[in-house]
Amino acid sequence: MAKASFERLAAQLGRSEDDDGSAKASAKDKEDPKLTPAQRILKAWEAKDYFSLLGLPEPEADELGRPVWGCSEVEVSKAYRKLSIAVHPDKNPGDEDARRAFELLNQAHRLLKDPNSREDVLRGAADKARRRREQQEAAADLNTRMQLNAAKNERARELRKAEGQGLQAHILEQMRKRQEEAKRRSEAAARAAQARGRREGEGGDGEAAGGRDAAGSGRRPAGEGGPAAVAGKARPREPESDSDDEDAAAVAARNRRRKKPSFI
Repeated sequence: MAKASFERLAAQLGRSEDDDGSAKASAKDKEDPKLTPAQRILKAWEAKDYFSLLGLPEPEADELGRPVWGCSEVEVSKAYRKLSIAVHPDKNPGDEDARRAFELLNQAHRLLKDPNSREDVLRGAADKARRRREQQEAAADLNTRMQLNAAKNERARELRKAEGQGLQAHILEQMRKRQEEAKRRSEAAARAAQARGRREGEGGDGEAAGGRDAAGSGRRPAGEGGPAAVAGKARPREPESDSDDEDAAAVAARNRRRKKPSFI
């Protein structure tokens, strides 16, 4: 409702401005056809009016001073291709204005295609549109200015409210995405742990089965003995040194002394 009333008042104010500037507009319309596409591009570049350079509508500003522009990247590229055909150096051999206009056209196209540079250009155009609208409002009578200010303030409150709701929705969406990502990672970790547990269980079952097979067949598991171990146990132990022989001789002498009769 506020937007409709504001636009209606702005339209009334704009009609009075159009009546005052109709003579200037008609003079400009008569002058424009005399300019070639190359000359018009050069003139627009000097004024830093990249939108009229490409033949696109100029941006407006909302009640919060933000740029409002309805052209898409497809429309920008379409306007560029149309003008590039007209001022291409191959179609205008020897025309220095056409060559220079073609270069400037490419630069303007890059400015409006790149998101960062386009934002700066749109912000500057929105400032110009806001100042132009303020000048129109200042030329109106007091009653009209009061009505415009009231409608503009109400519209600004609606925009701030919508902006806050949009920011809240964006935050909630980011939180939802992070929660989903954390859930996916947790599920992937759980699946990996289950797969690791199954592999370890299968390895333990294989070792147990190998032990049972060895017991059932009467064979000893590897490392617990065998023919070599039995042979090692049956082999007599050899004396390790000369001290062992001396100890054995002393024991034998003591035994002989004990066997002698007591009367000797």
